[in-house]
Amino acid sequence: MTGPLPSFAACFPEALARYRDKLVLPGAGREVLPGRDLLDGGADRLIARFAALYPGSDPRALVSMWTQWHFGALVVPATLATLLCDRDLPLELDRIAIVPQEAGLTSAIVIPDEGTAHAGGAERFGRLLDGHVAPLIARLAGQFRVSPRLLWANAAAIFEWTLHQLPAELADPRALAAARLRLERRLEPGGQRNPMFEAVRYPVESGEPVRRRKLCCLRYLLAGVADCGSLCPLNADCAAAASDAA
Repeated sequence: MTGPLPSFAACFPEALARYRDKLVLPGAGREVLPGRDLLDGGADRLIARFAALYPGSDPRALVSMWTQWHFGALVVPATLATLLCDRDLPLELDRIAIVPQEAGLTSAIVIPDEGTAHAGGAERFGRLLDGHVAPLIARLAGQFRVSPRLLWANAAAIFEWTLHQLPAELADPRALAAARLRLERRLEPGGQRNPMFEAVRYPVESGEPVRRRKLCCLRYLLAGVADCGSLCPLNADCAAAASDAA
């Protein structure tokens, strides 16, 4: 595969340098799966490969962990490119491909070109969230009977984490405001519930705010894997968070 996209690789903060090679251009190399195939059995096959690492695990937990890995490879670099480099990237599922690891996890996202400078006015994260994340979640939730709220919480937690990692003074103010709005508005412009609203909260404990998910990601249902530490709502005695995610 080719290396990081030259138009914005230099924009990445050093602390997030490991995400520079998660978005790549087409090139000769390893196995590649077209994004559209994820909606037609491709995701099922990849998750089956991942499941071999955790035999006997709850399928919902396997899907949850697979999406967290995929969204990490997708959402972090795409959000940085939008906020720090003002890029409008072709991220829709039918325009990308993925490079899977042997275990079925997403290693990189192949995009057809480097996109363009954002023209302004349009939804800055529409191609990422509405064109890629939303249809993938709808497919996986229907196929594996896992809560779409859980999968959206996975995407939102990674999106929110990315906003906190970047130097805010380097971000485009309008793009940063649009990113925060995706997390803070209760309803979408069309009136439907925003699935990313308050996915991450900051309750005060022992006088300090603690970053915590609203919904449990079910990680603890993987064979031999513990919970997510302080990020896990179950650690705060929020048993309802697990039932909501199921």
